[in-house]
This record gives sequence, structure tokens and C-alpha cells, in this order.
Amino acid sequence: MTPVTITDSARAPGRGPVIGTNALADPPAMVTVEYMSDAHSSPRSGNALVLGGGGPVGIAWMTGLVIGLREAGIDLSLADRFVGTSAGAVVGSVLAAGADPARLANPLPPDGPGFEVDGELMMAIFAELAAPGVDPATARRRAGERALAAPVGEPAVHVARMQNLVGLTDWPDRDLRMAAIDITTGELQVWTSADAATLPEALASSTCVPGVFPPIPVQGHHYVDGGLRSPVNADLAAGAELVVILEPLAHLFSRIPADRELGGATEISVIPDARAVAAFGPDVFSPAAVAPAYEAGLRQATDAAPRLKDLWPSR
Repeated sequence: MTPVTITDSARAPGRGPVIGTNALADPPAMVTVEYMSDAHSSPRSGNALVLGGGGPVGIAWMTGLVIGLREAGIDLSLADRFVGTSAGAVVGSVLAAGADPARLANPLPPDGPGFEVDGELMMAIFAELAAPGVDPATARRRAGERALAAPVGEPAVHVARMQNLVGLTDWPDRDLRMAAIDITTGELQVWTSADAATLPEALASSTCVPGVFPPIPVQGHHYVDGGLRSPVNADLAAGAELVVILEPLAHLFSRIPADRELGGATEISVIPDARAVAAFGPDVFSPAAVAPAYEAGLRQATDAAPRLKDLWPSR
């Protein structure tokens, strides 16, 4: 097992305690477990699993973690609440439904509908998010409008793609929340079983990377990837006593201030270590990186399990 140092320096910017390596530094895997200040916090109960975005490569890494932790006696499907953003919505749906996560080990099946990633188009759309002097909601709305005009196929194809990937048509009878962005307003849309979107539609919208997939229509509005707001949207877990965050793209994207608004919860983040980041490579849609990412998740589960076993519930 990788040596573990207990130190506050293990925290990546904007994060609580982490399991993994800050990709911007060289030390071995670190973990620190601390309690966030509960000043002004509201009553808390239960536990929440937050799953961040990361494309097919991120799905594979989180799946490896989930399976590796389950083999070590830690079942993440026992969460009281699941919060999923993009790739995390896919993994969260399967866990919340009690389905076999192994079906996600290869999220790019060769017999599935194909898609192309136009890097220039995607970067042009994402450039709207960095426009100077523009408030975040307006920037997201502009990015969504450009995504709506992009020639990237039919929404129904992506909805079917997500349904086939998770093997589900109905919302599970659990507290499952998926983050998407309403491009009409630029604001966050949190899908639950009580909303108008079917499970496949909610999944398709949360995973709709602008410029790669078409915005998903639901009752007259169009929706895109919730990662445009935050890579994890961890504030949707507020109210839980324990929050565990799996964050595939921690080495690339910073959290937003709202992600720290957890109301005094204990937070543990699992992020890719240096070897996992190398396995991911530069393209989260790369088929060649899927298997290495899955293996990296399995490996990191060995380090994460001892840190979680005394905090996570058991059957």
C-alpha cells in the first residue's frame, strides 16, 4: 500500500480531506480526516455519495473504485443520497437502482451508437464560460445556445445511448439527484424522480457535453451538462452528516465556492492519484484510456477502503 501521511497539505484547493494525490504536487497518496466547522449549520442526518463528471474515462475510474471498495466490504450503494454530475449521474443511477456496476466498466461499447468529438467546436463553446465581465449564468446560457446550434446529432439518440448504458428506464426509489443546466436561464436544474424528465432524459441532459452531444429537450426547455456549473455540485449533498466525493477531474477543474456549503458535514474526497492521471491521458473520451482508468480505480480502492470503513455504513 502507498505510504500515507496525515497532513493538512493533502487538501487540494477548494476541497476537504482527500484520498489520492494532488496532481499538482509530487508527494505520495495522502489522507486527512477532519470535521468541517459546524458553525451556523443545520441539523444533519445520513450520508451522501457525490459523483463528479469525467466522461467515459471518469465513469470507468469511478466504477473501478466502486467495485474495488465493494470487494473490500464497503458498499457505496448504501448511500442515503446520490448526487451525480455528468459521468457521476451515470454511476449514481446504477448504484441507486441496486444494479451491477460492472456493466459500466466499458462505457463505450463497440455496438453502441457512435459520436465524434470536435475539439475545436467544444473549445469554442467552452470559451463562453471564460468570457470576461460576464456573470456565470449568462455565460452558461450563451454556451448552451451555441451547443443548441451545433450539428452534433439528435437528442433522442443520446437519450437512447444513456438508457442502454445504465439498463434502466425508471427512476429508482431512492434519493437520486442529477445536475444539469437549463440553457434558457443558465441556471442549475436538479433532476429528481419528482420532476418532468424521465430517467434516461435526465441522464442524457446531465451528460450532454456541449459540442459533443445535443442539448436535451424537456417540456420546452433544453438542458446540458451540469458540469458547466461545478465538476461535482457537492452543495446538493447539504444536510447529510457524511459526504463522500468521487472526483475524477480534480486535477483539471476547481470546485466552486458553493461546493463547500455542506452545513458542517464530514467530507472525504477521493481523487485520481498521479498514476491514475497518467492513465487517463488528455482525452476523457478516449476508448484506449477506459481500461487503464478502470484498473486505476480498482487500485486506488485499496488505499481508500481503510479510510472509509469506520465511517461508511454496512449492511
